[in-house]
Amino acid sequence: MPIPVIEIAAFGAAALLVAVLADIIHGAWSRYEEQVLKGTEVTLDQIYLNIPARQLFYVAVILFALVTGIMMLLLGSLLLALLFGIAAFASPRLLAIYLKRRRDTRFGFQLVDALMNISNALRSGFSLPQAFELIQREMDNPISQEFRLLNQETRVGVPMEQALQHMLDRMPSDDLDLVVTAILVSAEVGGSLAEVMDNIARTIRERHQIEGKVRALTSQGRMQAAILGLVPIVLAFVINWLNPGLFEPMVRTWAGWGLFAVIGILEVIGLLIVRKIVTIDV
Repeated sequence: MPIPVIEIAAFGAAALLVAVLADIIHGAWSRYEEQVLKGTEVTLDQIYLNIPARQLFYVAVILFALVTGIMMLLLGSLLLALLFGIAAFASPRLLAIYLKRRRDTRFGFQLVDALMNISNALRSGFSLPQAFELIQREMDNPISQEFRLLNQETRVGVPMEQALQHMLDRMPSDDLDLVVTAILVSAEVGGSLAEVMDNIARTIRERHQIEGKVRALTSQGRMQAAILGLVPIVLAFVINWLNPGLFEPMVRTWAGWGLFAVIGILEVIGLLIVRKIVTIDV
């Protein structure tokens, strides 16, 4: 076979391989983007942030490119730059998740006061929808936002049971689940809903007190885990700053990166073990 024919065949095979790989990468990226956008959109809706999920995703991509480029110039290591870039890429969604968890925590603390207000309103002759209107007017966000949306749903004809379930879907928690179940059971079998709200509020308050004591007793263990996890990282940066040549084999050779991988795995395992020890379900 003439040499030009072999070259053309090799070029065609390489082009076909590149096309197949490009199609696979594009499909995998599209699926990943769709999954991230779906989760981010749900999180943004739950914290009432009117930011398009796709726009936040593009911000994450830009952050990845900028941070990777800057770290590459500063550190001179592509792998380290990629690690910083990946952290920057994940930061917008992690921030949204953090805001959602903070909102859920605040909602949980407000729920006790809301239940007491509902109980007092029912004893004063208010109906349950009127008591919910009172929570909407008198309390702060986020519980005011959730009851406002619940009241809007009931006004347009959504059954109370379904509206309560929608609120539970937006704010999943054991405490709210207990409240919703109590309201639905009371609507079916009757009884004093005000007294039920008082009992649930007392139970939730006692649970919060126990959780606070548990957090205080385990705070030392969590702090020790954080310090022990950060010591190797800080020590590595200090050594590299004091004597770059001494640390250079760690970032210039595959053996060094393999050692980094082993250290990282052991760090994660240790942190998970400590977290399991100090996490106590109440």
